[in-house]
Amino acid sequence: MGCKTSITYMNEILEKYRNEKGGEMSSYLLEPTRKQIKEACLWLIDRRKEKYDERILNRFFKFKEGENKMYAIERVKGDKFKPVVNFLTGETKSTTPANLELISWLIDFKPRPLSVYLGSTSKDEEEIIQRHDDRKKQLMQLKKEIGVTEIPETKVIQENNKSITIISQINPSLKITTIVSL
Repeated sequence: MGCKTSITYMNEILEKYRNEKGGEMSSYLLEPTRKQIKEACLWLIDRRKEKYDERILNRFFKFKEGENKMYAIERVKGDKFKPVVNFLTGETKSTTPANLELISWLIDFKPRPLSVYLGSTSKDEEEIIQRHDDRKKQLMQLKKEIGVTEIPETKVIQENNKSITIISQINPSLKITTIVSL
């Protein structure tokens, strides 16, 4: 997977929307109208409350301090939802960050918002990190078994699915190459 950007975020949200036809909210989002987007927001406001969702909604709706959110959404004019509809139907190719975050909330795209998406790692990256951590533990166990009390400067010089080759420099004149089978 390539580098995550605001463009990949937008594309992945659109892809999820198109593939799942709005998912749980398909009755509102399959052929979205301004009224349906508003109704979807009203239906979800008390149901979908993940960590950053309140911030997403505050950014889009600009709620006032202590304001009843459901009542505030009911008072919003349909024109506010027009850019969301235009983006979902393909009439426009991009939209504002606030609109995009609202869409991510409506379709339950994860990870959301953009700041969390940019900081997340893919499953492949997580597997590589886990494999590296496992190999470090194996190396530490091996060092313990052979009685190395001081950890020498160590570098992995070759790695594949079956083995790892490590070079350790005990002192300036002594280097040891170790091959660990996995």
